[in-house]
Amino acid sequence: MNQSPAPEAEDPKWSRGALEVLSSCPACGAQDACWDTRRVDDAGAMPDIWHIYRCSACGSIYLNPRPNVESLPAAYVDYLTHDAPEAERALASQEWMWAVLRDYLASRFGLRTPLRVLPGGRVLFQLFEPWRLKLDRFGRHLTRSRFVRPGRLLDVGCGAGEFLALAKAMGWSASGCDPDPKVVEMCIARGLDVRLGGGDAFADALGSFDVVTLNQVIEHVIDPQALLRQCQALLRPGGMVWIGFPNPRSIGFMQFGAAWAGLHPPYHLCLPTQAVLDRWLVSAGFERVHFERRGMHARADWQKSVAIARQLGLVIPRPWFRWLSRCFSDFVSTLTPRWSEETVAVAWKAAP
Repeated sequence: MNQSPAPEAEDPKWSRGALEVLSSCPACGAQDACWDTRRVDDAGAMPDIWHIYRCSACGSIYLNPRPNVESLPAAYVDYLTHDAPEAERALASQEWMWAVLRDYLASRFGLRTPLRVLPGGRVLFQLFEPWRLKLDRFGRHLTRSRFVRPGRLLDVGCGAGEFLALAKAMGWSASGCDPDPKVVEMCIARGLDVRLGGGDAFADALGSFDVVTLNQVIEHVIDPQALLRQCQALLRPGGMVWIGFPNPRSIGFMQFGAAWAGLHPPYHLCLPTQAVLDRWLVSAGFERVHFERRGMHARADWQKSVAIARQLGLVIPRPWFRWLSRCFSDFVSTLTPRWSEETVAVAWKAAP
């Protein structure tokens, strides 16, 4: 087993600021790493080479060294969320496929839209489990069976606000927050209720939300456990937190290794395993932790991983093998969440 190396310089730097060096796994505190690799950022926007480790004790993946709390915002000055958002196709497209899909979303999530809705979607997607699971994730599992009446929702790290627009169409009183001033301005220009900052931006609304969502957020923050405690404080008793992030034990990681799209340095600081996330949630005051099956969803990550492998000059499996392994991943993800490309978890705030 390998221990994360100490820095060569007393004050290690990266191209946009200072680094912090971890002496142990940020997920569980263990000091030994059983796997490490080196990667540049996916877009090649920075000259830095990043070291990524896998904890031998818990299996979580983490960046070490990593941008410190002061320099981390500099990584996002040209991040992909700054691009003008595309209209959410479920709320904008007139294509027949989306009209059928809206029938399922209306039945399952209470979607309301002036666009045409073609009947049959609610039956079709119920019959084909991989598609149904994919659409349930699209709606953040806010089904009418769980929430007869939509209440108040907070999307932490809301980005350009695509999900906020969908949640509003599903009947939720939806608010968001993001630490990036550029995307906050974009959201406000779209008429969305968004504040600058993390969950602390809604410190005046503790205990008032029915749902808090964290979509591809927890892996970006310096202290994810503090974030979970913050979300717990924002929820009313019995409220639900929804979390989605790349799964470090996915079939995609097994397939692509150093080229796996989920590594995404320097933005992804720590990818906890599902067992670690379960412990974090219970420690933060949540109960009934449940990991959702993902169904058909691996294609986009497979494509990104192939592009990264080519960029790194790594050997890429033949197309037919990649297709078979991707189909196998989607099949397994329909049966169990354990090896999905993405971990999706829901948990409820314990009663006082």
